[in-house]
Amino acid sequence: MIDLIIIVLLSSSFLLFILSYFKKDRVSELEQQLEDLSIRHMQEMYQLKKQLKKLEGEVRLKEQQSAFVQQAKSSSQQQLLREVISLYSQNWDFESIAEHTGLTVIEVERLLRPYINDQGKKGEL
Repeated sequence: MIDLIIIVLLSSSFLLFILSYFKKDRVSELEQQLEDLSIRHMQEMYQLKKQLKKLEGEVRLKEQQSAFVQQAKSSSQQQLLREVISLYSQNWDFESIAEHTGLTVIEVERLLRPYINDQGKKGEL
């Protein structure tokens, strides 16, 4: 009787041992999911930081523009200066800005000189 019990126990243990190799390893799946989630999180954080830097740059540009625009005397001069600074910040050259606004190149340079000087000083800091 005891022999039979030992044989049954040994055969069931052997069967369970064999079955354990075919069963999926849930821990490795969870580790992989956690790693994927971590990578996605880091990528999203990187994208958010890039967007934040871009927005901060735009805000800084608008602050600089508004400071120079407020120095202009009339509202038409303010609007013209706003447009010239906006075109310059979009990397337009002086000739293109002059053609677009109907000003001369010298007038464009004169309007942008304080803005360019201020940007140079801030870049040195």
